[in-house]
Amino acid sequence: MKTYIYSTIILLLIGVQGFGQNPTWSVNENDYEYTMSFVAFLNIDGNNLESSNDKVGAFVNGICRGVTNLTYVETEGRYYAYLTVFSNENNESINFEIYDSSNDRVITVNKTHNFEIDEHYGDVFQAYSIASPPLNDEAEIINFDFENIVAKDKIFDNDQITLLIDSSEDVTALNPLFQLSSGAKLYIGTIEQTSGVNTIDFSSPVEFKVLSEDQSILKDWTITVRLSSGDVTYYKKDAVCYEGGAIKIVSTQNNEEVELIKDGVVFSKQTIVNGETIFNNLEIANYEVKIGNIIKEIVINQKN
Repeated sequence: MKTYIYSTIILLLIGVQGFGQNPTWSVNENDYEYTMSFVAFLNIDGNNLESSNDKVGAFVNGICRGVTNLTYVETEGRYYAYLTVFSNENNESINFEIYDSSNDRVITVNKTHNFEIDEHYGDVFQAYSIASPPLNDEAEIINFDFENIVAKDKIFDNDQITLLIDSSEDVTALNPLFQLSSGAKLYIGTIEQTSGVNTIDFSSPVEFKVLSEDQSILKDWTITVRLSSGDVTYYKKDAVCYEGGAIKIVSTQNNEEVELIKDGVVFSKQTIVNGETIFNNLEIANYEVKIGNIIKEIVINQKN
């Protein structure tokens, strides 16, 4: 009986060890004339793979055309797949499979890439994504503020954000708080920024880059900080068939000059008196109201 139990345990252990899926992918490079290459990162269920035992294979119609293990790059503190893919013609559809060594499993990736002779994709800053499921490809700044500062106004204009803050604030040492697209990262140059941690000089516009989670999109953003010497409120009245529109500026600071700009040209100037000034009889257009170094965009529409 004991002999039977021991034999059963041994068989079970052999069965478990034999269940491993570590693939024996290989390529006969002499069969192919052309190559293309990737510097990639591997991701499964939102987690980057981080072992030299992990690997990726590239396949065309089920035939292995490239394979590599992950390599640790010390200067980046990350693992990368330096993958060369072989072919004899352009436009063959390449599929990818990942071997996850920690879980001893092979994952088929829902992604294809057409073969391109001598082309290269990815680098250590913006690597090619081989992920299951696919990662987010958006690179947006959803919100941008500063620690312990309430902006008087915030203007989003495509890839530019302008914040209006009180003139008493020290713009040379502001601590940004930001929200990005899911999984995205914010950089100045190639240095990653952390929300609420990095103190930055905003005395002139600051250029940021947002890298999407899948690293396919690297989008430039400009953040501009303008100072207000007082509380400013803007009002507008759209044009009607018998009368032009109007823009009213109310401020706690008297005697400030206000410029009204259209198509990049200043066509009217007024001074704030008794806390306000009004520009009347305005045609339908996009206007900019400038007070000192503060610019506010206001659109006059046609009202029925």
